[in-house]
Amino acid sequence: MFVYEYRVEGRLKDILIVDCGIGFPDSQMYGVDLLIPDVRYLGDKKNKIRGLVFTHGHDDHIGGIPYVFNKIGKPKMWGTKLTSAFANLKLKESKIQEKVQPVTFDTQLSIGVFRVSFVRMTHSIPDASNLVIKTPVGTIYHGSDFKFDFSPLDDKLPEIAKINEVGKSGVRLALIDCLGSERRGFTPSEQIVGETIEKELSHASGKFIFTTTSSNISRIQLAIEKAIASGRSIAFFGRSIDQNVEEALKLGYMRFSREHIIRDRDLTKLPVSKQFLIVAGSQGQPDSALARIANDRHRYVHIAATDTVMFSADAIPGNEEDVEELIEQIYRKGARVSYSGIMEDLHVSGHGSQGDQMLLVSALGADYIWPIGGTYRHMMQFRRLVMELGYDTKHILIPQDGAKIDISRQGECVTAGHVTLENIMIDGLGVGDVRDIVLRDRQTIALEGIVVIVVPVVQATGRLAGEPDIISRGFVYMKESGDLIGRMKHVVRTSMKLKKGRLMNWQFVKKEISEQTAEFVSKETGRYPLIVPVVVEV
Repeated sequence: MFVYEYRVEGRLKDILIVDCGIGFPDSQMYGVDLLIPDVRYLGDKKNKIRGLVFTHGHDDHIGGIPYVFNKIGKPKMWGTKLTSAFANLKLKESKIQEKVQPVTFDTQLSIGVFRVSFVRMTHSIPDASNLVIKTPVGTIYHGSDFKFDFSPLDDKLPEIAKINEVGKSGVRLALIDCLGSERRGFTPSEQIVGETIEKELSHASGKFIFTTTSSNISRIQLAIEKAIASGRSIAFFGRSIDQNVEEALKLGYMRFSREHIIRDRDLTKLPVSKQFLIVAGSQGQPDSALARIANDRHRYVHIAATDTVMFSADAIPGNEEDVEELIEQIYRKGARVSYSGIMEDLHVSGHGSQGDQMLLVSALGADYIWPIGGTYRHMMQFRRLVMELGYDTKHILIPQDGAKIDISRQGECVTAGHVTLENIMIDGLGVGDVRDIVLRDRQTIALEGIVVIVVPVVQATGRLAGEPDIISRGFVYMKESGDLIGRMKHVVRTSMKLKKGRLMNWQFVKKEISEQTAEFVSKETGRYPLIVPVVVEV
């Protein structure tokens, strides 16, 4: 999520928001499903938010809107046709009535003081756009995810002429996707993936199971065309695949005859050599259709040794282990598995490489450049590339997390101030109720285990009413650790000897039990389980 503010003499006048996506947890965020933008900064500025514009329909740019829409004052929203359709599906699922308004690439929006127009770019989803944002202090080019594909699957070329016109009129600041800055040359066209699918199909004697990102409509269309050409019928598995394909068909972004589609329950009537299954779950999600199929938990589909499974997507950072585990499980079924680790051209990035990036930078000729969308190493590599084009480091912004960039009327771009940001985590139905201290406890439980100490006390006197009870999970095996458990109980009894009277502060007592038991356990075992004392008055 990017926030553009217009201020006059320090007074906030208008806010424009660009994108509102989700992130994915790393391996240390136990139990966390998603990350969403931290919008607390906007809490007291909702009346200044004039609108929200989406650049394209991937989840890392639209997926957060159901969680924060009400928190940012229910602003008006816009996006290109497919982008708005995908975002509206998410709003509908969350029972939010407001909708994203669809625009064309010729649309010009007046959003407060901001004038926003759209530039068609190629990416791994149709209708991807960059934004031209005209402000009283100059033009800002918001170059979200892009590449220059001159043979795109939908035949809709990136609007180079429009970019050149923007550059000629002058650009104060250009934000440019830098994720592919470590790759030389230009990112290949999606057409290469089609050739790979065709080749793999020629070797497949059983079912052909194809998985990719569910929003990658162009690649799904390509897979369908190759399946039909090979004489196979197509079945879809996974809610996200079903929804996105249906919406893309309705809007004309996909075209195929429904006579080639077969229902999952009718697959048994069709020879396996005639089946082509398009399945959600390319990121190894445990509850995805592909994971259920691989683990024999699907009602209609099971993997056999004659089958081929193709992963036409790279693992998103943080999902590598899940994807690897899923591939292992499929291998155990005896099936042939095609994935980028052993085969090239199964997946083509939607992000521009060095050639794409330098082309855009050169065409815009912006006064200042800000690499976005990558890690710090991608930003630094991008800076090196831009310096080769004649920029000095003062005109290449590498802001730290939470930094605010100030553009003055004189055209100077500087870092000015800082916004405190946190990871806002989605855990089940909870939004933001998981904090660092909760994660630390989860990490401790995962690595060291948990010990629950139940201490019964007499309600009338506050004295011990009986033997403490100790429950271990993930720490030691109780049946084989009787001596250790007995000595732990002795530590608890000792810590309770001086605790008399009903007015005792039991929070303090629990803290002391926890500290003394932790010290004993660490000395005896060298381990540091989470210790939870529970005082029960009887």
